[in-house]
Amino acid sequence: MSGVKVQGFGGTAPKVFARMLPTEMAQVAINTRLDTGRLEGWKNNLSASISTVASYYVTANTKTLFKKTIGSADFWFGSNEEVDYVLSPIAEDPWNRLYYTGSGTYPKMTASAIWQSGNAYRLGIPAPAAFTTVPALNPTTSANVATEEPKSVSYIYTYVSQYGEEGPPISALTANILDKRTDQSVDITFPTVVAPNSVISHKRLYRTDAAGTYRRVAEVGGATYNDTKADSSLGEAINSTTHIAPPDDNATDHVSGPMLGLTSLPNGILAGFSGKTICFSEAFLPHAFPTANKLTVRSDIVGLAPMTNGVLVLTKEKPAMISGLDPRSMSMSEIDSSHSCVSKNSIVDMGMFVLYASPDGLVRATEQGLELITESLFTRDQWQALVPSTIKAFQYEGQYVAFYSNGSESKGFIFDPRGGKNAYVKLDFHATAGFNDLEEDTLYLVVGGSLVKFASSSTSLAYTWRSKKFYSEKPVNMGAAKVDREGSGSVTFKLFADGALKHTQTVANSDMFRLPSGYKSTEFEFEVVSAVPINSICLYETAGEIVSG
Repeated sequence: MSGVKVQGFGGTAPKVFARMLPTEMAQVAINTRLDTGRLEGWKNNLSASISTVASYYVTANTKTLFKKTIGSADFWFGSNEEVDYVLSPIAEDPWNRLYYTGSGTYPKMTASAIWQSGNAYRLGIPAPAAFTTVPALNPTTSANVATEEPKSVSYIYTYVSQYGEEGPPISALTANILDKRTDQSVDITFPTVVAPNSVISHKRLYRTDAAGTYRRVAEVGGATYNDTKADSSLGEAINSTTHIAPPDDNATDHVSGPMLGLTSLPNGILAGFSGKTICFSEAFLPHAFPTANKLTVRSDIVGLAPMTNGVLVLTKEKPAMISGLDPRSMSMSEIDSSHSCVSKNSIVDMGMFVLYASPDGLVRATEQGLELITESLFTRDQWQALVPSTIKAFQYEGQYVAFYSNGSESKGFIFDPRGGKNAYVKLDFHATAGFNDLEEDTLYLVVGGSLVKFASSSTSLAYTWRSKKFYSEKPVNMGAAKVDREGSGSVTFKLFADGALKHTQTVANSDMFRLPSGYKSTEFEFEVVSAVPINSICLYETAGEIVSG
């Protein structure tokens, strides 16, 4: 070994023994951006300012950021809870509704007219209270008893919100069946509306026709209604019989708790989960989650990931794939894989695939199967040292930008799923929340309680890059070095021999510089700390070798 020259710098592979790394790969790579082939730092984060709804302030406790755009106006939502927001699946929604789970104790919906005041309503429309006064014939006795056979009719009703959302009806009871003749009307008295945290605008009354089908009679705003309609004047048949609300804070009905993990799927479907149950809304009816649209997996669900033809269900044990475009006919198959998911916040849609954190590393999921994509980078123990259950990640320029807290440090890393020598580098900062704004092509992060745009400054982060361990069978003395660098900043160069620091030098230009003599070693490594780009680094026994090289 007379010397080394490193160019085309790469990232790290903690699993690989330091001597066995390729020449261009590193033991340590912090804040390094490597896609140009040279060694340089990621751009600094740029301080940003946004106006959040409901006077919310971004702090170190912020866990969720979300942006909704209406025309040219941006509306930012923030929360100190882990909240999942989805846009309305209804095109040109006149109320600009937003749906979310994880805030408080039940799923919610808000709209542009109310969100600035911090208001939101319970997602879903409850079933009304049963009639407390039985519908009554008027008059009670018909004058046509001798000439006309009575017709049996039954009544039910539903609640309708100011957004046109209709919930399930009351139960049809035999007590509400009347034998009615044509000279009689029916007086209906409605109970007081009971719908906490909902915005019910009116009631919708239905009556059976000659075939026994419940058809719309009227929209009722008051407490009473007198029904004089003939069957020929009845409206459409009821279609909201199964339109129940998603699981909420009613512990009696929902022992696994409220629906969480709300996500948007193709065909206007929303999906969430409660315990081991996946819940699908009716298409373009985001308030309705029929029981028939639910599927159950074997283990508690951690999170959901939309796929091209369905949804990937990630659990504490084996994942499952649910396929279909109609919420009433979804099919589910369990994936024969041990790659459980340990963090809902680690699940990231990368476009053609999904990445998530398992106990053994990052997993790439496609509709064709699962792959432990970081198997060549980490042992299980090395991965566990990051405490993957704490990972919160985002997609940025095709890369997986993640943050973790392992008790001793709160930092980040960038994983490039395209693999190769640049696959993994670390970041020396931590973010508690973020939002990938695809329209702006900007990743917003909350770092140290402040909002920033990731890698958007004109200046670069200081980076650290430590080479592999170079080994020589014969003990040698490295006598000269050269750092081919650019820019006006300095480079701190450190040389290590047999694990001990031998020399530190501030490198101000690309000239060769001498290294200390008086020792020989079989193992060498070097480290550079800087914010300026480096094209190559040479380390040789003699200055002449650098010149000739």
